[in-house]
Amino acid sequence: NLLGGLKDDQTILQLYRQCTTQRLNHLFPADVYAHANNSTCQPYRWHQWDSPTTQAFDELNKNVILALTQKEEMPLHSQLLTNIDTKRGGIGITSPRLKAIPSFILATKTTLDTIYNGVYLGKHHKRYILPQPITSLYENQASNPSQLLQLFNKFGPEIATICTKKESNQMEPFITSTKLNICHEQVNASIADRLQADVISTFESDSKHNIEEILDGKLGQGLLDLPRYDQRNRQPNNLFRFNLLRCLRLNIWESNGAELICPLCKQNFDKKGDHLYQCSVIGKKTNTKMHNRWNTSWHEYMNRIMPLVKLADSKAMKEQTGLVKSLRGSRVRPFDSHINLPTISNDGHFRCRLNKIGFDIILCNSDTCPPPSRGGSDAKSNKIITSLIAAEKSKFQRGRATSKARTCRETGITISGEEIIEDLYNSKMQLIPFAISPLGLFGPTMNRFLYGKTIDSNNIHNINATTFPHALKMANRASSDEVPSNILERANDIWRRQHPTENFGLSYKSPDPSTYYTQQFGRDICFATGSAGLEAISLLGDGPLIKSSRNNTCYDALNLFTNCTATNAFR
Repeated sequence: NLLGGLKDDQTILQLYRQCTTQRLNHLFPADVYAHANNSTCQPYRWHQWDSPTTQAFDELNKNVILALTQKEEMPLHSQLLTNIDTKRGGIGITSPRLKAIPSFILATKTTLDTIYNGVYLGKHHKRYILPQPITSLYENQASNPSQLLQLFNKFGPEIATICTKKESNQMEPFITSTKLNICHEQVNASIADRLQADVISTFESDSKHNIEEILDGKLGQGLLDLPRYDQRNRQPNNLFRFNLLRCLRLNIWESNGAELICPLCKQNFDKKGDHLYQCSVIGKKTNTKMHNRWNTSWHEYMNRIMPLVKLADSKAMKEQTGLVKSLRGSRVRPFDSHINLPTISNDGHFRCRLNKIGFDIILCNSDTCPPPSRGGSDAKSNKIITSLIAAEKSKFQRGRATSKARTCRETGITISGEEIIEDLYNSKMQLIPFAISPLGLFGPTMNRFLYGKTIDSNNIHNINATTFPHALKMANRASSDEVPSNILERANDIWRRQHPTENFGLSYKSPDPSTYYTQQFGRDICFATGSAGLEAISLLGDGPLIKSSRNNTCYDALNLFTNCTATNAFR
């Protein structure tokens, strides 16, 4: 009994994921053949195969998750997130429901290829042609009464279209010339796309506004993809359960349909835990710790990644003073951390005319519980991308324009935030806001720098060019060719060229820098952001209150709904 024999929840789920359906693919074709007559699965919904086997596995998956999260019910969107790969926002526990039809079709494709073209004997040998008594069993494929061929004719065209990317006349090239590894890659990508579409359609109202954040994928990788031999990757049970609940968008609190209110700030409170990162009272206790953990991690990562991509020859600097010329001698630190670019570059260096690239970390919330000031009870949540862009804007656009200046205590010099940005811009120091959402989605500026994701507009931050001209210049330069982008892909190319047989992360799970650092970001979400969530729960005391019962005490509220903080997961 896996659940009874081990006490570490993270280990349980990692072992379960590795030792169940991922090891049973060879049984799926037989399941399709055995239960074809009773199945209602249609070709266009081939990823929803139904049979006693698939139902049993889905029930087993659900029971494991319910046991680990100590919940009683699992909504459909959480079941789908369980099946989605960690890189696409889930936890990667697959199901025969998804793989049975493709496994059957690809196995039959291999058989038909052998029938038509002979047995493959190696790259430098002619195929062995099977005798006619065997090949005759598969003649007239389209009208052959064999159940195997009837099933192949029913589902094959859908899978062939995915594998060959052809809408017509796709069956012959699919059978005879499309490589199996290409088929598996295309089918897996299609399953991920279909699952994401299905889960988006089933999300509850408290998850519609931050879909990009939920499906970003870093949190799931931090939960399950990191190697266990490194003690730093191991999460205590209470932290792991909290992060698992957040990853699967399971309710942390159950209120039987009643609306909740935060006992600290008296604002609306959601069941998924998003308010833990939005509450102004809680934030005073947790935000600085969370910020410092992220800053420490990013500083450590830069010291390895920046020399690899030839952006820096020296170690990254952390919270350095004296960068603003007019404020030398003060304690003003415009960046949380920065790198110095080489003054003289050689052929191996990244071509860049900047002197420094600085990063300023800012944490934004998911805005699941919008304040009444935005429209009372009808206030709508901002999209998570909007919240991240607003967080970036607050770093570019500092203060209230040049006329709203402050006097530095150390130097006695009066200077505004806009003038500081002007000084940095003219000194060829580039600010990159590092905006991070609670579930680990990065802002567009940082995503461009790390992953090369395109920024759609020249002024996505909507900065006023008249009031904040230099803030606008800094923001525009951040998304221009003057600033490096997609540095992790560049790191991948350099690493593969220099170390073709080595894994960057010393594990097959992290073969290249991009995979490795994305997983490390996932670990930071689990430990930095997750730990802040647990601390926030402890600050709530007995938990949220029922909104409609203003005179209820916390004790009364606990008798009205199940409070997840009362479980051992949050002790």
